[in-house]
Amino acid sequence: MVRNEEGILKGIRVIDFTDFLAGPYIGMYFADMGADVVKFENLTSGGNFVRNAAPLEKKSGISMYFQNLNRNKRGVALDLKKEEGKKLFAKLIKSADVLIENNRPGVMKRLGFSWEECKELNPRLIYASISGFGQYGPNSYRPGYDLIAQAMGGSMSITGWPGMEPTRAGMAIGDMFAGLNAGFAICASLFERQKSGKGNHIDVALVDSIFSGMEAKMMQYVYTGKSPEKTGNKYISSAPYDSFKAKDDYFVIASGTDKHFQSLSTAMGMPELHSNPLYIDTESRKKNADSLKVIIEKWASDKTVNEVVKIIDTVGVPVAPIYNCEQACSDKNIVEVREMLVKIPGPKRHPEIDELTVIGNPIKMIETPCRYTKAAPDLGEDNYNIFKELGYTDEELDNYKKSGVMN
Repeated sequence: MVRNEEGILKGIRVIDFTDFLAGPYIGMYFADMGADVVKFENLTSGGNFVRNAAPLEKKSGISMYFQNLNRNKRGVALDLKKEEGKKLFAKLIKSADVLIENNRPGVMKRLGFSWEECKELNPRLIYASISGFGQYGPNSYRPGYDLIAQAMGGSMSITGWPGMEPTRAGMAIGDMFAGLNAGFAICASLFERQKSGKGNHIDVALVDSIFSGMEAKMMQYVYTGKSPEKTGNKYISSAPYDSFKAKDDYFVIASGTDKHFQSLSTAMGMPELHSNPLYIDTESRKKNADSLKVIIEKWASDKTVNEVVKIIDTVGVPVAPIYNCEQACSDKNIVEVREMLVKIPGPKRHPEIDELTVIGNPIKMIETPCRYTKAAPDLGEDNYNIFKELGYTDEELDNYKKSGVMN
């Protein structure tokens, strides 16, 4: 079978009316999978806020934050405060399959492009709204960022070590959970539309997304009435399932079963451990996890992390070094075999840059692989191309440019 190199979502048009992370993140997934993702930006504000966000590419000073999240997309920029701009955007909506927006609830209605108004323009439109607290409820008016979601969704209360102040996860899990939830709902809605012919309004909140991701921790409170506490890297359901110190650095063991522990204790040269009443089964090891950690760290104290990992990995027990970004980017399996660092062409406005390195898509599809063909668009880069596709002439577009509706 010949692979479809154009992507599994070829023929789907997505309007990416988003800024910051959650919306652009899922728009990136659709673009990598072949959808025609049109990045919409407000002309009068100079485009997305993160166009200047660090880190910056050394030669050009362009934002790699923006480039990474907006590769493979085309770009339009309009002034939606002008009636001509609204008419152009309405024309674009009529051509689209999906619109993704992550504005505070009420903003799209003030612009004249709420779900109800867009549904009138295009009854088949899938309209996905991502916000901090959702489109309804007493908190819906409040602005919401990842830190707010982690705080109110519960995850900060369980992150860190006992006695520490509440700590956010090092990555923006609220934004990414919400983006992925929206993406899943969009795909489900596109599938349903094949049968019904109707669009859908999707409402995803960052706080809800974190709350959902709390899984067993939230269930602990619901069914015991006791809020879970911080446990550091220790896992509440198994042991040894934690981080440990070797001679030169730290590593992790994820021993989830009795069989794992038998293999681990044998590999450590201590087969008697798995018959010790203190460690004989999961419940015993959970109760005595601290003393077990002392034993493992004493065994590892004269070994490097690489030596420890090799010994334990050989017997099939989950084990790993703890990478920093440099080490992760040096792992050939991650960056080369799994293609998690990839190249895209340099932006048109910067011919001095042949290519840029961005993070590859984690979804691997054999017959319809993700592709990386285009840098993130300059502000309004594709105005003329996209609106000519919609039937406008060069003369009309020149007039729109002169009147300040587009650049």
